[in-house]
Amino acid sequence: MMFLQTQYKVVATTDIEVVQSLICNKSADLVILDTEPSADILVKCEQFKKCRSDVPVILTYVFNNKLKESESSIKKYINEIFYKPFDLNEISSRIPVLLPTN
Repeated sequence: MMFLQTQYKVVATTDIEVVQSLICNKSADLVILDTEPSADILVKCEQFKKCRSDVPVILTYVFNNKLKESESSIKKYINEIFYKPFDLNEISSRIPVLLPTN
Protein backbone atom coordinates (compact mmCIF):
# COMPACT_ATOMS: atom_id res chain seq x y z
CA MET A 1 0.00 0.00 0.00
CA MET A 2 2.82 2.40 0.86
CA PHE A 3 4.38 1.73 -2.53
CA LEU A 4 1.14 2.55 -4.36
CA GLN A 5 0.45 5.68 -2.29
CA THR A 6 3.39 7.43 -3.90
CA GLN A 7 1.56 7.40 -7.26
CA TYR A 8 -2.13 6.94 -6.51
CA LYS A 9 -4.84 7.93 -4.07
CA VAL A 10 -5.29 4.77 -2.01
CA VAL A 11 -8.21 3.88 0.21
CA ALA A 12 -7.65 0.85 2.43
CA THR A 13 -10.42 -1.03 4.16
CA THR A 14 -11.15 -4.45 5.56
CA ASP A 15 -14.88 -4.05 4.94
CA ILE A 16 -15.97 -5.53 1.60
CA GLU A 17 -19.21 -3.51 1.78
CA VAL A 18 -17.14 -0.31 1.74
CA VAL A 19 -15.37 -1.59 -1.37
CA GLN A 20 -18.70 -2.22 -3.07
CA SER A 21 -19.93 1.23 -2.09
CA LEU A 22 -16.80 2.88 -3.52
CA ILE A 23 -17.24 0.99 -6.77
CA CYS A 24 -20.95 1.68 -7.15
CA ASN A 25 -20.55 5.35 -6.22
CA LYS A 26 -17.87 5.71 -8.91
CA SER A 27 -15.22 6.54 -6.33
CA ALA A 28 -12.89 3.72 -7.33
CA ASP A 29 -10.86 3.36 -10.51
CA LEU A 30 -9.18 0.11 -9.49
CA VAL A 31 -9.73 -2.44 -6.72
CA ILE A 32 -7.06 -4.64 -5.20
CA LEU A 33 -8.45 -7.43 -3.05
CA ASP A 34 -5.96 -9.06 -0.72
CA THR A 35 -7.83 -12.27 0.00
CA GLU A 36 -8.06 -15.86 -1.09
CA PRO A 37 -10.65 -16.73 -3.71
CA SER A 38 -13.81 -18.10 -2.13
CA ALA A 39 -17.52 -18.42 -2.84
CA ASP A 40 -18.18 -15.19 -0.90
CA ILE A 41 -15.52 -13.26 -2.81
CA LEU A 42 -16.85 -14.67 -6.08
CA VAL A 43 -20.33 -13.30 -5.28
CA LYS A 44 -18.88 -9.92 -4.33
CA CYS A 45 -16.79 -9.68 -7.51
CA GLU A 46 -19.86 -10.55 -9.55
CA GLN A 47 -21.76 -7.74 -7.79
CA PHE A 48 -18.88 -5.33 -8.43
CA LYS A 49 -18.99 -6.06 -12.16
CA LYS A 50 -22.78 -5.72 -12.28
CA CYS A 51 -22.51 -2.34 -10.62
CA ARG A 52 -19.56 -1.13 -12.75
CA SER A 53 -18.05 -3.46 -15.29
CA ASP A 54 -15.28 -0.98 -16.16
CA VAL A 55 -13.54 -1.14 -12.76
CA PRO A 56 -10.55 -3.47 -12.92
CA VAL A 57 -10.15 -5.87 -10.00
CA ILE A 58 -6.84 -7.38 -8.91
CA LEU A 59 -6.67 -10.33 -6.52
CA THR A 60 -3.58 -11.01 -4.42
CA TYR A 61 -3.05 -14.04 -2.22
CA VAL A 62 -0.63 -16.81 -1.34
CA PHE A 63 -1.10 -19.54 -3.93
CA ASN A 64 -2.60 -22.74 -2.61
CA ASN A 65 -3.35 -25.71 -4.85
CA LYS A 66 -6.57 -26.31 -2.91
CA LEU A 67 -7.89 -22.96 -4.18
CA LYS A 68 -7.51 -23.75 -7.89
CA GLU A 69 -11.22 -24.41 -8.38
CA SER A 70 -12.25 -21.22 -6.59
CA GLU A 71 -9.66 -19.25 -8.55
CA SER A 72 -10.92 -20.70 -11.81
CA SER A 73 -14.47 -19.57 -11.02
CA ILE A 74 -13.50 -16.05 -10.01
CA LYS A 75 -11.26 -15.36 -13.04
CA LYS A 76 -14.15 -14.10 -15.15
CA TYR A 77 -14.74 -11.27 -12.66
CA ILE A 78 -11.18 -10.15 -12.02
CA ASN A 79 -8.52 -8.74 -14.30
CA GLU A 80 -5.30 -9.94 -12.67
CA ILE A 81 -4.06 -12.31 -10.01
CA PHE A 82 -0.76 -11.76 -8.25
CA TYR A 83 0.57 -14.45 -5.98
CA LYS A 84 2.46 -13.52 -2.84
CA PRO A 85 5.22 -12.76 -2.49
CA PHE A 86 4.69 -10.60 -5.54
CA ASP A 87 7.02 -8.43 -7.53
CA LEU A 88 6.18 -4.76 -6.99
CA ASN A 89 7.66 -3.88 -10.37
CA GLU A 90 5.28 -6.30 -12.07
CA ILE A 91 2.28 -4.83 -10.26
CA SER A 92 3.35 -1.25 -10.92
CA SER A 93 3.75 -2.01 -14.62
CA ARG A 94 0.29 -3.64 -14.86
CA ILE A 95 -1.72 -1.00 -12.99
CA PRO A 96 -1.42 1.75 -15.64
CA VAL A 97 -2.54 -0.75 -18.30
CA LEU A 98 -5.61 -1.69 -16.25
CA LEU A 99 -6.68 1.83 -15.30
CA PRO A 100 -9.37 3.35 -17.46
CA THR A 101 -8.22 6.19 -19.67
CA ASN A 102 -10.22 9.31 -18.94
